Amino acid sequence: MRVRTFGKHLSALLLGFPVIALAAESADVTIQAKPGFQFEPSTIEVPAGAEVTVNFENTGAMGHNFTVPELNAGTETIGADQNESITFTVGESGSYEFICDVAGHAAAGMTGTLKVK
Repeated sequence: MRVRTFGKHLSALLLGFPVIALAAESADVTIQAKPGFQFEPSTIEVPAGAEVTVNFENTGAMGHNFTVPELNAGTETIGADQNESITFTVGESGSYEFICDVAGHAAAGMTGTLKVK
């Protein structure tokens, strides 16, 4: 009786080749809300296609949030001395504005730029 061993030979063949894992790039950034309606840093740069984690820290005295309207990404509004992290994926290269969308804060200058390269 003849037994087929194709599966065994295929797995042996595949084990002889290196496995290439294509990991997506990631970027981890910290942004602080500062007194005077400012983000620090006010400009961040990440690679195109990256999974971005923003660690948002509110060092101001009032509630703030971090929002990238074009990417539909943002934190909840958090109080003084609180922090929150969000993760989102950026696409193509370009510049995207980030803001604090609490009423009047962006108009007072609480804006920044996310550069995707």
